[in-house]
Amino acid sequence: MNNIEVTCQIYSNISDVKKALEDNNFKFVEDFILDDIYLYNKDTGQFAEVDGRIKDTLILRYVNEEEKEIICKKRKYNNEGLEIETEKRTLKIDDIRKAEDLLECLGYKSFLRMIDKNSKYENEEYIAFIQEVENLGTFLEIESKDNENAETQYKKLIELVKAFGLEIGTKFDIRKAELLYKKQHIK
Repeated sequence: MNNIEVTCQIYSNISDVKKALEDNNFKFVEDFILDDIYLYNKDTGQFAEVDGRIKDTLILRYVNEEEKEIICKKRKYNNEGLEIETEKRTLKIDDIRKAEDLLECLGYKSFLRMIDKNSKYENEEYIAFIQEVENLGTFLEIESKDNENAETQYKKLIELVKAFGLEIGTKFDIRKAELLYKKQHIK
């Protein structure tokens, strides 16, 4: 599955973000919590951060402490270095600990844990997530349902977020895991 998305930091009140989404025909879908454990291969360096940058990822994920998954994400970037597409594979599992033991046997080790509360909204063209990340802040992620012409969709997503009139950061390619990793490990 390929996703075209933008993510930016939000400084407005969450109630203002929800209102902006609703005013733009987004409907509330659900609230959920993600508890992600990021892994890298200690022998090969696969999925490891490099100078604080986390490009491709291997994640063990709890969704609402009920659903359990292994997720692999591979990213594509444009000429300016902005992420324009993410290829994502998901495998449902029954037991995170057993999966972690198996991956450890294969040389993988955890290096980051990120927990975030999400509110999902959706309209005909887009899916939006208001994300409150523990020890980091609040973010807005918008995904396009139309995966044709990634460059054009990426620009449309940025314009959409700007049109909401919210107090936001200036970057639209925020990698929350990178920010959290840098906050915890790089002084």
